Amino acid sequence: MAEEERSIDYVTPVGGRTVPDFGKMYHCELNLPYSGDSGLKEPFEVWYDLKGNRSRIDYHNSTVRTYLIGNDLDYGVIYQITPVPIKAIKYFLLKGTKEDPIRPQAALPDLQGFEFEKMEDYTGVQCEVWKKVTQAGHKKNTYRLWVKRPEGSDSPAVPYHFEMEGFNTLLESYNDKYMIDYSDFSSQTESDIFTPPGGMTYEEFPDPPEERQILANPLQDYVSTSPVSHAHRLFGPFKDKFERQYESVKEHEERENYFIHTLQFVHSINRAGLTFSCGINHFADRSKAKMARRRGLIIPDQIKEDTK
Repeated sequence: MAEEERSIDYVTPVGGRTVPDFGKMYHCELNLPYSGDSGLKEPFEVWYDLKGNRSRIDYHNSTVRTYLIGNDLDYGVIYQITPVPIKAIKYFLLKGTKEDPIRPQAALPDLQGFEFEKMEDYTGVQCEVWKKVTQAGHKKNTYRLWVKRPEGSDSPAVPYHFEMEGFNTLLESYNDKYMIDYSDFSSQTESDIFTPPGGMTYEEFPDPPEERQILANPLQDYVSTSPVSHAHRLFGPFKDKFERQYESVKEHEERENYFIHTLQFVHSINRAGLTFSCGINHFADRSKAKMARRRGLIIPDQIKEDTK
């Protein structure tokens, strides 16, 4: 349920350069500014241990804590400690399956398929820029990672910045973009940081079942280079629930894009530990102009079932 980061050696040449290796264990902080005019910026903190088959991700300065433990039970477990309005704190879990086991979640994209593009200054640091382009249907995504090459061959590379820019060939427009800034990258972690709180009663994530994966591991969609994310897969259930039928393929693409942005916004707000929660309603596939007119795209969900 998390993309397994491959161990890449410096002896593997790509365009005359070796692919950066970030090591099998690290800690770093991330800041994800969302595109558009939402003004959202979400801080992440990640501890990653590939050999130990485990990782931990904290959101909003540890307001939400998520532990991905691949060696628990038969196929691994994701544990999440999260604030819930009215009930203060809840403890959720998601069990892996034989077809979809839990693996540690990396803070960085898998660099398979990336190619060296250029050298470029980023915030005063001379970085290598590595690029990958994917296309599925009308969606063409371009990924770039800014990396500082270590001075010694035995030292891990240091990430500085990651960007995804999505272009829709049918709409002939750039319809998605997000960025991740990395800081405090270190190859050292403490073992006990991966231990979830004991003595607590963990329960399954709330319905709908299709949304549990993105609730349990939202970072996966941002560092994956798959053109189809978990958020995209939720558009089908949304259309079924609200009996959506669009007049053209172009309208379908537009509505899907609005839905993805709304979903990301809602989940980020809900991870912030506020006194209310937000939910998806029947306006979630509408444009920002219609959102402003109706004033009801995202509403406080104060009596939601999962707060009982």
